[in-house]
Amino acid sequence: MFQIRTHRLLTAAIAATLFGLTLNAAPAAAQDAAKKDAPSVLTRGDIENIVRDFINENPKLILSSVEAYQQRTMMEEQSAAIKINKDRLYRNERSPFIGNEKGDVVMVEFFDYNCGYCKKVLPELQALVKEDPNIKIVFKDLPILGPSSELAAKWALAAHRQNKYFDFHTRVMTHQGQLNADVLTKIATDIGLNVDKAREEAEGTDVLMSLEQNRTLASQLNINGTPAFVLGEEIVPGALPVSEMKIKIQQQRAKAAEGKDAEKKQ
Repeated sequence: MFQIRTHRLLTAAIAATLFGLTLNAAPAAAQDAAKKDAPSVLTRGDIENIVRDFINENPKLILSSVEAYQQRTMMEEQSAAIKINKDRLYRNERSPFIGNEKGDVVMVEFFDYNCGYCKKVLPELQALVKEDPNIKIVFKDLPILGPSSELAAKWALAAHRQNKYFDFHTRVMTHQGQLNADVLTKIATDIGLNVDKAREEAEGTDVLMSLEQNRTLASQLNINGTPAFVLGEEIVPGALPVSEMKIKIQQQRAKAAEGKDAEKKQ
């Protein structure tokens, strides 16, 4: 829905750049023309020549303008998508989480059980929750790396229905080697799940619906890989170091404080 069409961005960015060039170039060209007793109005051909010369002399500037436009457009679209889906992201009571249920900052992670970067970031998330008593981290299972990812996500959500999601999540994330039904069954047994019930619920309507909702949400947010974090109105792709997590959490709290101050002044 929010995918960027490169050729459209290229056209828009160049048009914006050329419009600025025309505004800047026209007065100077007009002055030069006046000095030569020539007409002071630039023709279409004059403008096209000015623009063509500028592009030929500054190709990197055009490319950087397109890249900046593309990045800005994507961020604006993602921010709008977050606002539309705010409740499904931050207030979905059925989503598993760790930390303070009523924390003042909520961070959402989209992840895959076969994602090496997701495994790497888990200890940092655990450390963050221990250090910050007012943070809530919500998990959105997004199995995109094959059938074993799908199977693990189903079992994890089934474990959630027995209030053992994070126990199961941690064991699967720290597992070395391939994931399969035997491995998942052993993990479920080890953490005390009702295995038969978990196996049944893993293929049940509620679990399948939850995964489909996660996929739809990720698509609307233009999230195509894992891990991906959502804080406030920002999406941060990739494994986020705990130091950067803390900075972004502080930024969210600062924004909230500014909002409260603004309300008091009204």
